[in-house]
Amino acid sequence: LGRQAVVSTQSTGCNWGCHKNVCWSQCNGICAIKTVTQKLIEQGGSIEDFSDFWNIVTNNGKNCEKCPEWCYLDNGSKGYATCKTNDQCEVYRGNKCMSHCAMI
Repeated sequence: LGRQAVVSTQSTGCNWGCHKNVCWSQCNGICAIKTVTQKLIEQGGSIEDFSDFWNIVTNNGKNCEKCPEWCYLDNGSKGYATCKTNDQCEVYRGNKCMSHCAMI
């Protein structure tokens, strides 16, 4: 929907910014499930440490799955992180989603 990314790096795949006065970020939804499934197949059907799953599916602003899934971000107090400019969202980019992680 015409979101303008502040960060879009090849190494992380993470994108984030300000859209309609609310901070948004790339999030790990269905693409993360694909990554976990591929890892299970590559490792012979098992993950030794199941926390790998959470490391893959939890977006912290550094481990994005390079997929067009987005959500609006929590401000840290269970409210939407508001903004007027993209740079105001940098502090929130690793926060949890307030909305569903969805492809748009």
